[in-house]
This record gives sequence, C-alpha cells and structure tokens, in this order.
Amino acid sequence: MLSVEKAESERVERERAERERIERELVERGVRKRVERERLESERAEQDQAEQERAEQELLHGRLKPIETSYHQDLRCMDGTRQSLLDQLIVWVTNKSGQKDETNTYWIYGLPGIGKTSLAHSICANLHDREQLAGAFFCRKDDINLSEPRNILLTLTYKLARTFPPFRSIVAKRLRDDPHLTSESMKDSFFLDSIRSVPRHPKHPLVFVIDAPDECGNTRSRPGILKALTDAAREVSWLKIIITSRPEVDIQHFFDFLAEPSHIRRDLGTDREANADLRTFAKSQFDLVASDWHLPTPWPEESLFNGITSRANGLFIFIKTLVLALEQCDDPETSLKEALQDSEGTGLKPLYGLYSTILKARRVPKSTEFQRVVGVLLATAPYRPLCEETIAKLAGVRRNLVQKWVDDLSSMFYRDEGADQGIRVRHLSISEFFVSDHCEYQVKLQDANAQLGIACLKTMIDQLCFNICKLEDSRLANSDVEDLESRIKENISDALQYSCFHWSNHLCFMPDNGDQRMVGTLKEFFEGVYPLFWIEVLSVTGMVPIGAPTLRRVLPWFKVSTSLVCC
Repeated sequence: MLSVEKAESERVERERAERERIERELVERGVRKRVERERLESERAEQDQAEQERAEQELLHGRLKPIETSYHQDLRCMDGTRQSLLDQLIVWVTNKSGQKDETNTYWIYGLPGIGKTSLAHSICANLHDREQLAGAFFCRKDDINLSEPRNILLTLTYKLARTFPPFRSIVAKRLRDDPHLTSESMKDSFFLDSIRSVPRHPKHPLVFVIDAPDECGNTRSRPGILKALTDAAREVSWLKIIITSRPEVDIQHFFDFLAEPSHIRRDLGTDREANADLRTFAKSQFDLVASDWHLPTPWPEESLFNGITSRANGLFIFIKTLVLALEQCDDPETSLKEALQDSEGTGLKPLYGLYSTILKARRVPKSTEFQRVVGVLLATAPYRPLCEETIAKLAGVRRNLVQKWVDDLSSMFYRDEGADQGIRVRHLSISEFFVSDHCEYQVKLQDANAQLGIACLKTMIDQLCFNICKLEDSRLANSDVEDLESRIKENISDALQYSCFHWSNHLCFMPDNGDQRMVGTLKEFFEGVYPLFWIEVLSVTGMVPIGAPTLRRVLPWFKVSTSLVCC
C-alpha cells in the first residue's frame, strides 16, 4: 500500500514538474519572442529614423544648396598665442562665470593682417572639441560663392540642421510643405522662424562663427545678414554668434545701433597680450629662417628683432609675409634690414612698405606687362582664380613671364591646389596694396576691367566656331553625349570658357567712357556669327541661364557707346 501511494505521489510530482517546465519554456519562449520582436521593432525604427534623416538631409542639401566651407587645423593660431582670448570666449559661450549673461553676439574686429581669420579657425577648433560648433562660414572676396551674402544663412541653416536633429526636422517639414521655397526665393526670416519653432533646447549652447563678412556682399547687403543672425541669437538663449571682421563703416554702424547688452565687442588692436603673442610667433618664424640658412640662434639680434616686431604693429601678416620673402632672398640679414628701413609709418603703411620692398628685392620690372598680369589677377578674383596659361592669354603676355613672376613673388601670390592651380593673392591686403597710391605698380581696376573685357571679346572672336565640341549629332541632349566633359576640356580652352561666362562683367564694370577699342571690338563681335557660337558654348557647358542677364547687362551700355560714336 505504501509503495502504491509513493508511486502515485512521485507520478503527481513528475507531472507537476513537467507542467512547470512546460510553463517555463512557454514563458521563456514568449520572452524570447517579445525580445526578438522588440529588437526587430527597434532595428526597424532605427532604420526608419536613419532613412528619414537621410531623406531630410538630401532634401535640405538640394533645396538650401550649402557652400563647402569650414575651419582648417593648419590655419589656426600658433599654439600658445591668443590663449587668453580663446579662454575668455569659451567662458562666455558656456557662461561658467555664474553671472546672468544677456549677450548673445561677440564681435571681434581689427586691421587687415592682425590675425582675425587664424583666430576664427582656432575658435572653431575649440568649439568643435567641445561639441558646441553649430557651423562656420569663412567669407572670401576672391571666391564667387564665399562672397555671396545669401550663402551665409543658407549654409549655416544646413549646418545647424545636421548638428541639431529637431531643427533639421522643422526645416525639412517647412520645405516639404512649400515646394516653391528655394535657395533663391527664401527670405532671411525663414531662418529666424525655424529657430523659433524648435520644441526643445540642445543640451548645451551652440555657436555660429562667421569670419570676414567685410569680404562678402556690399554695404547694402551685409546689415541684413547680420540682423538675421543676431535676431536669431537674441530669440533663443542656446544660440550664440561670433563674428570676426574688419571694422568697416557699415559693420561698425550696425553694431553701434544694436542693443548694447546683447553683444560684446573686442578690438584686437588693443589686446594687451597681442604684442607678446606677436613676439612669440615672430621668434618661431625667425627660428625657421635661421635653420634654413644655418644661422646662429637666436636670430636676428635683439635690436633688429625688436625693430621688426615694433614695425609689424600687431599685424601677424607682416611677419608671415616677411618670412616668406626671406626664404627666397640672397642674404636674409641684408633683406631684413632693408625691410625694416622701407616699412616705416603707422597703420597699414609698414605692411605696404614691406610689399614694396619685396617687389624691389625680386627685381620685378615696372612694365605694362606686369601691371596687366596683376590687373587680370585682381579683376578676375571675384569670379574664380585663373591658371598661369589663362592669365597669360588674357593679359597678352608670354606664359613663362607669368610663371616667373608668381615664383618670384611667392610671398604674395600662390597656386591654389583646390582650384586647379589657380593663382590667388595670399591676403586681401595685397590686392588693396596694388590698387593703392602706395604702390609704384599701381593697378587701376577700371582700366584693368576694360582691358580684360576687350581681351575676353577678342578671345571669343579668335576661338569660337560652329560645333566647337565636334559632336556627331547636334540633336542629342547634353546628357546623352557620353564624353561631353572630355570634349569640352579638349576643345574649349579655359581662357575661352572664362571669356564666355564673364566678358560682360568686365566690360560693364564701370559706366561707358566712350572707349573706341571697346566699341570696335563689340561691333566686331555682334555683327558676326559669334553670338550664336557663344550660345553654343553656354549650351554645352550648362550655362544657358546666364545668357539673358549677360545681354541685358551689356545692351544698354552698347547703345550708349554707339550713340557716342554717331555723335
């Protein structure tokens, strides 16, 4: 009897254990399924989010058309310089002082060559390291995209959208809701309205850095951009603006009328540590020269070093340009003393004196050929840098002369690898020197543009022809010609392409003065078949939209010119 009861008890226990096991398995299986389902749902959500982000970024990039511009590690201030100011800026951005701070804009200004752009690169690098850089825009007068005011807000809007997803979603929705909103039609208020709509703040303040707005637009267009940026920073406490520029009248006037508590000004010319920073920078640069020339260090002697740093008057570009020139000279000691002797004065006079010394030391001829080369370089700078061959063609000089002068004056000019070896000036002050009364090789921009306009017309008359790309079937659309790019490169010279795009910009640079050379060349161009061939070049290069504005620009000018001839 006991054995039967025991067997029954064991059976019941086994059945209970089996039921519990099955129940556990069911629970575990359900948990696994739930976990797997949640994992799949999470992955799907992440994929959907990634796809949404990709779609939004593509939408923003296509509609805003941002310009590629950012800071560069190699262009920062030398380590150990401007450190106090950089630290103060970080304290201002983070507001670690603990005091209530209503300022949202920091304007840093100073003379050309004082180091504003290098400072802006350093500011960006520091903010990037702290994940507080919302975006940066480095304006350049010699770049057609970086000198267009409209591109500043469009680019910064795009960069903030990439940095802060809630802002990106708002901008994307507004673009989807209004298909007529384009980079050309968008008002400045679009940026401000989008900022206002952000539902939550980022975890820490974000900063826009804008360098050299004085090199962008003109006195009428700049204040509008500055107002849009400063208004946005005033609307939201998490956005701050840092601007580095020259104290041009319109920019000065804008900040004079801006509410005082909302911004801080900093004049680099009065920076108490600037002189020590300049001496540190100069010493490091002169040490490199001494090493190259196997000179005893420290070099130069203290009295000469003090004279040079005093003459630089806070302008880092003075030291940089001088050192570049010493790398090419025959005797650094003599050249340094000549530079000190020839660069007397205040303000920009020492810098202009240094440029004159370099031209004299390199024995640049005082010839019309050199002036024409510089004239072409300066007049074409707002559109794009040109290579040596194109400069030579449009200036009417031999290519080897252009190459020689660029080599000899490498402390003032350089070949930009990012622009197909196009020639640029190293600093805007060099362009300003060549058009100033301080330069013995002075270039008058009005004359340079007139000569360049005529050169462009003559280039088109000489090189334009029917079916210039030698297409087998003229009925084909550009997109259907597989080797169109190679045909363009082979058959349309860079000088001809530039001439076709920009001849009217130079011809109409100034009001007509009755120059018979212009009138005669214009008549030769328009009375022939060249306008048809010109349109063909615009067509194959995808530039037909500039045709009508070009003609609208030049025809009234042409009518005035021909009426003067008739009189």
